[in-house]
Amino acid sequence: MVENVFIIPIEDEAARENFSAAMDAGGYEIDALASWTRDRNLPDILRRHYPDGKCYAWGVQEGKGNNLETWKAMGPDDLVLFYLDGAIVSASFVRMKTNDPSLAAKLWSGKSEDPRGLICFTDKPYFGEVMIVPQMHSYLDPEYRDFVKLHSEKHKNILMHYGSLETFVHLCLGYDFPFSLRHS
Repeated sequence: MVENVFIIPIEDEAARENFSAAMDAGGYEIDALASWTRDRNLPDILRRHYPDGKCYAWGVQEGKGNNLETWKAMGPDDLVLFYLDGAIVSASFVRMKTNDPSLAAKLWSGKSEDPRGLICFTDKPYFGEVMIVPQMHSYLDPEYRDFVKLHSEKHKNILMHYGSLETFVHLCLGYDFPFSLRHS
């Protein structure tokens, strides 16, 4: 199975607040989520994926653009890159997903009529601002406005030059290197 790459832009103030809260929190306690979800099986499934009791989640709005179709294409081991102002600010790999607007409303303040209910649960994210420089344009576009699956040609370039998505995250995005050694 070929893993895909998805880009989630952190496009509005609410998304930026939610992203900051997620970074600061270091994940969500599964026990807290248990009372918020309509799926009674979800906490047990999450505990199998996250034995330490903390999970990492992000959601997108179902009613915006082509989000539902893009989210449906997402599966385990796919790479999710978070984009903000010309940079990748986080990378993680999907473990599972669920469509749960009530859980999204509890996780992310519930102020929207269309909560970010298309939720993907990921491994522990890498955080850090990695500017998309011209040398990276064969892998990533310089700008993203919508939740998208990375174009197949860019995906092929990543695999051709790095061999795997994980190696791309470590070497091209430099998430295993000290900040001073990353692309500038």
